Amino acid sequence: MSSTFIAFDFGMTKMGVAIGQNITNTASPLDPIIMRNGNPDWGHLEQILKEYNPTTIVLGKPEVTSKSSEALMKKIKMFKTSLERDLNQEVEWASEHLTSEDAKEKLKLQRQEGILSRKIMKGQIDSMAATIFLQDWMNQR
Repeated sequence: MSSTFIAFDFGMTKMGVAIGQNITNTASPLDPIIMRNGNPDWGHLEQILKEYNPTTIVLGKPEVTSKSSEALMKKIKMFKTSLERDLNQEVEWASEHLTSEDAKEKLKLQRQEGILSRKIMKGQIDSMAATIFLQDWMNQR
């Protein structure tokens, strides 16, 4: 049976988004969602969920190492609760440890190889990070 997964890399200004599916066991980045005051554009988010109809949402779980990362984790937990309660979605955690650094390196390599022709934008890094932790999550299933 075919399953589709969407990953979110929650951030205060942009939220990275990736799509994956189990038939090819591959994940790909989508355009990031612009955040307003640390909150997603719920209309845009619901549009993505309607378009891809995921069986599971995978949410990046950062390491909590400071007061600011603690505050971010609180926002992410509230987002997870909203997805589960308000949108009736199944949500699972995935570690996003070092995925932003890996994403920067992958995008830099793609730029050097001519795959990307323009400057790497922050939203691209966030969506690539979501792609990385979604791919890891799928590989562990």
